[in-house]
Amino acid sequence: MENPQQQPAIDDYARERVPDDVSSSGFHLALIIIGGTIGFAVFLVAAQIGGSLGYVRAGFAFALGSLVLGAMGATTSYVGAKTRFSTYLLTEFAFGRDGAKIANLAIALSLIGWYGVISNFLGQAAQQVLLESFGFNVSPYITVLVASTLMITITAMGFTGIDKLALVLVPFMVLFILYAAFISLNREGSGGAFDVENSFTFQTAVSAVIGSYIAGVVIQPDYSRFAVNTRQAIWSVFIALGVIFPLVQFFSAIPSMATGEPNLLTVMVTLGVAVPAFFLLLLGAWSSNVLCLYSSGLSIATVAKKIHLVHIIVSIGIIGTAIALVPAQTYLINFLVLLGVTIPPIGAIYIVEAMFVRRFSMNIGDLQNEGAVNYSAFMAWGLAALAGYLSESGIFGIVNISSIDSLIVSTLVYVVLNWARANDVRYPTRGKQL
Repeated sequence: MENPQQQPAIDDYARERVPDDVSSSGFHLALIIIGGTIGFAVFLVAAQIGGSLGYVRAGFAFALGSLVLGAMGATTSYVGAKTRFSTYLLTEFAFGRDGAKIANLAIALSLIGWYGVISNFLGQAAQQVLLESFGFNVSPYITVLVASTLMITITAMGFTGIDKLALVLVPFMVLFILYAAFISLNREGSGGAFDVENSFTFQTAVSAVIGSYIAGVVIQPDYSRFAVNTRQAIWSVFIALGVIFPLVQFFSAIPSMATGEPNLLTVMVTLGVAVPAFFLLLLGAWSSNVLCLYSSGLSIATVAKKIHLVHIIVSIGIIGTAIALVPAQTYLINFLVLLGVTIPPIGAIYIVEAMFVRRFSMNIGDLQNEGAVNYSAFMAWGLAALAGYLSESGIFGIVNISSIDSLIVSTLVYVVLNWARANDVRYPTRGKQL
């Protein structure tokens, strides 16, 4: 018979509070987050912003967008470290036992979709490098299958595997980005702005920066729940997102701005360092995708409670790989954009629930006494998604940054709808300790 005392450790505490004696330093958490920010999406967005705005204005856009992410990430990280619950358990407290399944499924679908998109781009990049540098035409499917196997293997090891991966990969990725920027500035190129499909204004650039990692901010409790204390949880995320992330974006944009070419891989091929550039993209895809797999696995684990986390991760990895191998992944982009507007409010709602309504008086046993669906959470979520859509469409906006508008609306609506419950001394969980 399986030892029940070992069950939470086997499943990486997917359905339990992380014990106080199981923790990781703020330095390790920062490396995990930095690793998750270095990847295709950042390279593409940073290059297009740089090409549209130039060095100075792009730098300010990177800094402002990252500052917002850092402040938001520090808040979700604080909640995760304080409660030591995953994002999906926090969502269950806010949306109800059954209601949370819908919210968690939305997060999982977004992460699985991104896994497929990132893997597909990696396969295409490998084909381009091998063909242009060595004359070998290798099918992108082979790269996707091999890379996915490595990603699934590391993720199946849980938080420990992700922690070790970040320690190894992140220093190399950061050094190569700096090297690429250095050699680009010392080579002749056309420089200046270049044509991009959608030229960025300063405002849309800030929105794009926020959108590039907003889902990561929402799922931050998955990692900060392992923090030694709340102080380290806060500073690790703020430094990673508010300080390091804008630098990563700026230096990632330099090769494109210096040469006038928006595709980083093409720039590196031109400069004669295609193979190192491909390894940077490979490592970036690896570090990003393990986070997608791990967090989507934790999400599904709150629904499929009888299935071990490692089996869930392997299954999700297979699905994500299948998405990367078929043309259907092309049609996921619009769906992922939609989820990008709807996911941020989930974070705002569970933050308000934990900090304002329950005041961190939360216990796993309380979930059995909760209602199946918290309709006020869904009302706040729906209105926030609508606000985000209107802002994205340019119809109406508060600050005209869709993700921020949806966050503002979800926070205000949920606070108003739960004001009485937050101040009710008879509230059933008030007074219980974590």
